[in-house]
Amino acid sequence: MSLFQYLYVYTRICIMYVVHTDLLINIICTCILCIIFQKIFFLRAKKKEGRVSRKHFFGVFIFLVYLSVVYGVTGIGTIWDVQRFVTASTSEFNRIYLVPFSSSEVTMPYVLNIIMTIPLGFLLPLIWKQFRTIKKVALSGFLLSLCIELSQLCTQSRTTTTDDLIMNTLGAIIGYFIFKAFFHVFLKKNSNEKDEITSSSVVIKHEAFFYLGLSFLGMFLFAI
Repeated sequence: MSLFQYLYVYTRICIMYVVHTDLLINIICTCILCIIFQKIFFLRAKKKEGRVSRKHFFGVFIFLVYLSVVYGVTGIGTIWDVQRFVTASTSEFNRIYLVPFSSSEVTMPYVLNIIMTIPLGFLLPLIWKQFRTIKKVALSGFLLSLCIELSQLCTQSRTTTTDDLIMNTLGAIIGYFIFKAFFHVFLKKNSNEKDEITSSSVVIKHEAFFYLGLSFLGMFLFAI
């Protein structure tokens, strides 16, 4: 199959996932702990330092919807998968590939893993000015991929590979450079870099990391 045929198939899979699966349920599972975090911690911290932006919350919502799609497409493990794995009589970690580029002889899975996290690398610096450094974006891509890979250890149909870690991190980095080009062309003149970077609140400074962790935890605990 050609590259365009693979991309066409992958796009159809994503569309079928959105249309035919419980995307709404996944969004709820992804958002529930994040909403609690917003109500109890973020809004209180933000009100002490200034006005809460509706545009910011809209960006956060788009980010969480994106994460819910990623969790659904990758098929992350849940607490129920862990329970089944622990109670199964033949439980063993036999689908782990630690040697890079040994899990597949086909290049397309690598390309798709890169494409999957490009939006992550774009959205993080777009929504949070603290993430306008390549180190934080790359770290976020790596940690998100690591959580997904570790959760898949207990699933019946997924493999855990270092390839995914590498490709997902690379995708986040590519997304960051796409944002840099977009920022230079469209946003630089109207940007005010002082808004959130000077905040002394840990909750505000690390808001994106809270969403990444809590969204994953929500899917792990509540998804079926």
